[in-house]
Formats: sequence, C-alpha cells, structure tokens
Amino acid sequence: MADDRLLNHNLAVVGYGLALWDALAEQTGVARAQVRSWRRYAGGAGLNVACNLGKLGIANGLIAAVGQDQAGKELLQVLQSHRVCTDYIQTLPYPTRIVEVTRTEDGEREFAGFYPSDSQTFADAYITFIEPQLIPQYLYIEAVMLAFPIARETCNQLVNWAGNQGVKILVDVNWRPVFWADEELGKVFTLELLRKGHGVKLTAAEAHWLLGREDLDFIHRQCPNLTHIFLTRGAQGCDYQVGDHRGYCPAWPIPAVDTTGAGDAFIAGWLYQLVTQGEQLMADAQRLQPAIRWASAVAALAITAPGAITHAPTVAAVQAFLNAHRFG
Repeated sequence: MADDRLLNHNLAVVGYGLALWDALAEQTGVARAQVRSWRRYAGGAGLNVACNLGKLGIANGLIAAVGQDQAGKELLQVLQSHRVCTDYIQTLPYPTRIVEVTRTEDGEREFAGFYPSDSQTFADAYITFIEPQLIPQYLYIEAVMLAFPIARETCNQLVNWAGNQGVKILVDVNWRPVFWADEELGKVFTLELLRKGHGVKLTAAEAHWLLGREDLDFIHRQCPNLTHIFLTRGAQGCDYQVGDHRGYCPAWPIPAVDTTGAGDAFIAGWLYQLVTQGEQLMADAQRLQPAIRWASAVAALAITAPGAITHAPTVAAVQAFLNAHRFG
C-alpha cells in the first residue's frame, strides 16, 4: 500500500465504476448453453480505464467495491500491479461480480449473465460515498453504476463533490441491459448524469437508445454542457465534437481478437492526452486530431488479445504502433 499512498497525493484522474471478472467463453460463435469452458479476465469499465491509465503512466485511483473473497483480493492485486491507487476500493460482505461473456467469431461480445447465478446481489451495488482526500483534474464515471440504488446515490454525491471542487467529469454511458431492472429509469438517470458532465463517450447504439438519434448536433442540444463528445462506431471509427471542432477518426484496421474494453482503452488514451497536454488541447485543431488518433491506437492495441487489459499498452508501445502503422 505504500505505493498507493504515494500515488494518492497527486492523482490526475479518479474513476468511479465496476471492478469485476469477465468470464470469457473459450469457444466463439456459440450460444451460452453450448459453451464448454470459460476463462476469467479482470474487467469492468472502471477497472479497465484505471489499469490502462496506470500502464500509460497517469497517476489515478478507482472508487469501486469488491467482495471479501478471493476474487476480490485478486482484483485488488490486478489494480495494484497496474499502478492504480486502491485507497478508495471498498471490500464488502457480498460476492465479487463475475460476468459471463460470449463472443462471436470476429471478437464481438455479448453479456450472457452473472455468476454465481444464485446470488441476488453483488458487492459493487453497495458502494457508499467517502469523500476523496484529494482533488484530481478529472472524474471518470461509468454510468452503469446508476443501476443500483445505493451506488446511484454515491454517484450523485460524487458528482456534487466534483462540481464543488471544479473537477471535470467524463461519463461513459456504457449501457448494459443485463444490469438494469427498468430500462426507462435507466434512460432517465443516464441523461440526468450526462447533463451534469463535461464530456461523454457513447456508442451510436447507445445514442439511439438514449436520445432516439445518433448525431452530434442533437446530442449537444440535449446536453449543452458537454465540451467533448465521442460517438464511437466500433470498426467504423469515431465521430467527435470537441470544443468548436468536429471531425471523424477512422478505426485502425486491426483484426479483433476480443473487443471487450476497446471503448475503455480509448477513454484512457483521451484522458492521457488531456492530462499531459492540458485543456488547451481542445481549442487547438492542429493537436486535436493527432491526440484522438493516439487514443484510438490505445483502443486498437487493447483488442489484440483476450481480456480488456491483457494488452493495456505503455506510452512506448503506443508510439511504436503509430510508427509502424498508418490509417488505411
């Protein structure tokens, strides 16, 4: 914990989200009932963003909850091995969540259910608010935390705290129907959060689900507070509006092994750019496009192995990738 306390003095980013295990089906292109074996990988958008930031050298911490079980202890070890401050991880007397994930032949994934299947609740639903003893530059929030009443109240308290401290909020919509009992409430709570944030990453499908449309103008009219919007389209790349600048960034033509965590890696890459270059990046068109391309390279590297953070890259690895590839 000594390293964590050292990091805690100057965290650039604090995240709020899930830390869990993804159980990936080792057989691709089959339904849940036909899966013969599973392999566990550390996951959850909160953990994925934090671990990617840690590998990129950005001091960061995660607000999350895990169980007082072996699975929870192992997640703490994963986070610490990626240089993530775990001071704000709560260990609670509920199981650590395991998500079963099936995959298509081309690496696209689908969330099939939770394990243990007989458990009615998991530790991450019961995280409570503890005021951070530092003021980071950015607060990252995984919106799926709104699905649980206690965790939702904690989210609201964090947002209020960030507003009082002048901390910028970046939201990942991360719509996961399997977590929600009421889809319409999910829309209401998610939109409320977006209207309090400064940035958002959402997929085209999430934009259509949340707002009925998937164009940048409409999203910004609904949430005029947003200074940066990333509308991701998987292998078709990303539309963006950052400050007064709008554009499109194609995806790198890299064969996908597992797309789990690609968006989380992109967020980490973008936060790296904001932290290292400063907010003035968003007003400089000459630097903005390369910065988004850099974040896209982080995502491209993330999909080249099973598991969301298996290939979480260093800055040197991203630069080597950029030196070796061109958009095609």
